[in-house]
Amino acid sequence: MEGLERLPREGGVIIASNHLSNFDPPLLGILVPRYIRFMGKAELFRIPVLRRIFLSLGGFPIERGRVDRRAIRTAIDVLQSGTCLVMFPEGHRSRTGKLGPLQPGIASIARKAGAVIQPVGIRGRYRLFGRIEVKFGHPIDVREEPDEQIMRNLRDQLLRLTGGQEQSS
Repeated sequence: MEGLERLPREGGVIIASNHLSNFDPPLLGILVPRYIRFMGKAELFRIPVLRRIFLSLGGFPIERGRVDRRAIRTAIDVLQSGTCLVMFPEGHRSRTGKLGPLQPGIASIARKAGAVIQPVGIRGRYRLFGRIEVKFGHPIDVREEPDEQIMRNLRDQLLRLTGGQEQSS
């Protein structure tokens, strides 16, 4: 692990990570020394046993493919309460390990909540004796930059933190 000292110790923080595996949320939950919450695709919350597990771990559902105002409101409330929120700006797991297109909503949520975006890159494979690297980038203050610049900064940092592999369009 590298750069954890860059994580703000207080206030609302979006932990914006690339997404390689279903193990990413628990990994971040173990490594981040603050209480975290996370969004998860609503389909997972429809399975009763998974719903109970995710809710007990601070998860809440988001309907993908549309603007889910309830999930956005929950995210803003979580951040305004001073908690960390894990978001995967690609919107889904990468099947190739390369960074895909980022969804722009993360900048808007951070701005509305007055939160900082903390880029985190995860690299490696979750295999027996495999090595997983987690690197924390530099926090992004959303107060002074337009959303396009925030997203460019986030993308640049995630590429650097994950080894620069990007999906071709």
